[in-house]
Amino acid sequence: MTQLTSAISEVDRRFEELKSEFVNGWQSSCKDLRDYIQPTRGNFDEDTESRGEMINHQKVLDGYASLASEILASGLLSGMTSPSRPWFKLALDDDLFNNDPTVRVWLDDTEKRIRSVLNQSNIYQVLFGAYKEIGAFGTACFIVLEDFEDVVRGYSFTSGEYYLGIDNRGRVNAFGREYWMTVDQMVIEFGLESCSPQVQSEYKNNARGTYHKVKHLIEKADYKVDGLPTNGMEYRSVYWEGTSKNTDFLAKRGFNKFAVIAPRWETVTTHQVYGKGPGWNALGDIKQLQKTADDKLKLQEKLHNPPVTANEDIEGFINLVPGGISRTSANLPDGGVRPAYTVPDALQSFIEMENHLKENIDKFFFVNLFLMILNMDRTNMTATEVAERQQEKIMMMGSILHRLQEELLDPLIDLVFGIMLDNGLIAQPPQQIQGMELKVKYISILAQAQEAVGVNSIKRVMESAIGISQVRPDILDNFDFDEVARQLNEGEGAPAKLILDPQVVAEQRQYKQQVQAMQQMAQIGKDGGSGIKNIAEANKTANEAQQTQ
Repeated sequence: MTQLTSAISEVDRRFEELKSEFVNGWQSSCKDLRDYIQPTRGNFDEDTESRGEMINHQKVLDGYASLASEILASGLLSGMTSPSRPWFKLALDDDLFNNDPTVRVWLDDTEKRIRSVLNQSNIYQVLFGAYKEIGAFGTACFIVLEDFEDVVRGYSFTSGEYYLGIDNRGRVNAFGREYWMTVDQMVIEFGLESCSPQVQSEYKNNARGTYHKVKHLIEKADYKVDGLPTNGMEYRSVYWEGTSKNTDFLAKRGFNKFAVIAPRWETVTTHQVYGKGPGWNALGDIKQLQKTADDKLKLQEKLHNPPVTANEDIEGFINLVPGGISRTSANLPDGGVRPAYTVPDALQSFIEMENHLKENIDKFFFVNLFLMILNMDRTNMTATEVAERQQEKIMMMGSILHRLQEELLDPLIDLVFGIMLDNGLIAQPPQQIQGMELKVKYISILAQAQEAVGVNSIKRVMESAIGISQVRPDILDNFDFDEVARQLNEGEGAPAKLILDPQVVAEQRQYKQQVQAMQQMAQIGKDGGSGIKNIAEANKTANEAQQTQ
C-alpha cells in the first residue's frame, strides 16, 4: 500500500501543478468572460458539486454578446464541420496513388465510413459546445473515447473544470480534471471494490446520492511512477478520490494516442498554455454595452416617473397615478407638484451608442460572415460568393482556421480513424499503399471560401491578360494554362477527378497531334495529286497544239 500511496501523491502533485497554472493565471479572466458572454457555462466553484445557477442580471442587462457568441459557434459548426455536407477528404501525398482507381475507391469508402460514425455519435453536439467555449474563453476541451454503442463518443468540458499542460513545442499533452460524482456514479464507473471504505459504506447504507470529488489526470507515460505501471501505453490515465484518503486509485487506464482535444483560438507565445479569442477582445465593448443599457433604463424611468417637489399647500397625499388628483390650497400662486428638474430626452443618443457597441461586438465575433454562411442553403449562395463579399474577414481568419484544423480537426479524425481501425471498421487498404500515411484535405464552406480568395485573384489576372492579348497576343505565353485549370478546380472545391492526370493529358495531346499531322499529310497528298493531273493535262494540250500547227 505504501507504493500506491506514493504513486497517488506523485500524480496529485503533478495535477496541482496544472491546476495552479490556471487558477493563478487565467481563472479570474475566465470568470469575467463567463459572467458577461456565456453565463450558463464555466464551472469555477470547486468546493461544491455542479448545480444550476441563475444568470447575474445585474451584470448582464443586454444579452447581445451571448447571441454573437452563439452565432459564431453555429457558423463554425456549419462552416467547418457541417453534419449535412462533406467537410473533409482523405488523400495520399503521392498523386499517382490518388488517381489509382483501386486506391480512390478505398479512400472514398473510408471517408463515407468515418462520416457515418460521426453522424451516429454525439461528436457534432460536442463540437458545437467546443465552438462556444473557444469563442468565449479562447480555449475548448473535450475527450473522444471508444464507445460500445456508437463506436466513438465525446465528453465535453467547460472552462474552470479542466487544466492543461503543454510540451516544448507548445502542443497540449497533459490534462487534469476535477469534478463531482455521486456514490452511485462512482460504483458504476469504477466498481465498488475500487472505491474508498467511506464510499463503500455510503453505498451499502443507501446514501448513494452523496457527492465526492474525483480527480483525473492524463499525461505522457515517459517517466516512471513507483507502483504505477504504464502497461505499454504512451499516455497514462488515472483516477483517484479527492475528498478521502483512499490508498488506491479508482482506475488505472491508458491511451496509445492523446485522447484529449484542446483547440485554442490564438496563443501569443509558444509557452502559453491557454488561448485567447473573440471574447477577450470584445469584453471592453461588452461591459460598455451593459453600462449603457443600465443608464438607458435609468433615463427611461426618470422620463416616465420623474422625481418631483411639492409645496406645503398640498392637501392630503400626492397622487402620481396617471389621471390622479392632488388637492392644493389656492393661497399660494405657485403651489402644487412639479418636476424636481427637467430630464432631457436623450434616449436616441443611448440607442446610437448601443448600436455602435453592437457593431464592434459583431466584428470581434465575425457575426456578418457567419450569418452569411448560416444563410447559404436558403439563399443558394456559393463559397466563392461568400469569399467575394467577406474577403477581408476570410483573410483575417486564415491563421485561426489553420490553427483549428491543426488542433481540432486533425486530431479528431485521427482518433476516430484509429478507433475504427482497431475495431475492424475500416476496410483493408490496397496493397500498394499499406504503410503510407494518409493526409486530410478540408473541403468545408470556410475552407473553400479561403481557397476562393486565391481563385478570385487568379480569375482577375487571367481576365486582365486576356484583355491585353487583344493587342498583344503573345502575352498569353506567360501562363501555364494547365496549372491555371488545376488551381481553379482545387480552389472552387470541385471534384478532383474532373481534372485528368497530367500524363493522360500529355497522351491525349500527342494523339491529337498525330491525327492532325496525318490529316495534313492526306490533304497535301490530295492537293499534290490534283496538281500533277493539271500539269499532265496542260502538257497534253500543248502537244496537240504543236501537232496542229
